[in-house]
Amino acid sequence: MPIENYISSNVVDARLWFFGTGRADCMGAGGINCIRRDQIEWFKDTSDKLPADDIRRGNGVAFMHHGMQEHMHLVNHYPVHGQKRDLSRCQAINTGLFTEIKQKGTIQWVSAGGDHSSDFWGTYAGVNLGYGRKTGFASFGPKFVQRGARIFDLSVDQDTGAMTVDTWIR
Repeated sequence: MPIENYISSNVVDARLWFFGTGRADCMGAGGINCIRRDQIEWFKDTSDKLPADDIRRGNGVAFMHHGMQEHMHLVNHYPVHGQKRDLSRCQAINTGLFTEIKQKGTIQWVSAGGDHSSDFWGTYAGVNLGYGRKTGFASFGPKFVQRGARIFDLSVDQDTGAMTVDTWIR
């Protein structure tokens, strides 16, 4: 989904990408559902249609329900902002989406979260990975944790096309 420039509507400043991870059973392996190959092919095809010389080509933010295995690797092995407070699970099988994100260079941020009390973000292999916070009443994790949502404030430099993102829990 393109986000048009506020001055010139024929310029796309950034793109939002949405991936459905479903609820359960990753390709017969059980566990948490995962991004499927047809979704990855759609992402690759759509990314390939973006002009290689577009200075805003890499200004993408992706959203999905269940985090990729890279989300859990990040929070378990690297410094992050925020906290991992409860058992936040990831997709049962690594189907290669993160590798394609790296190769295509069209996504700068990937945000996930399944209504847990975890609210971390950090950078893994040059891609920012975030995990949102619980938003509902019948959610996972400790009941004393305040509900909230991860907010993204995107800014794009009009000369360089570079996108900066500020994020916080509200």
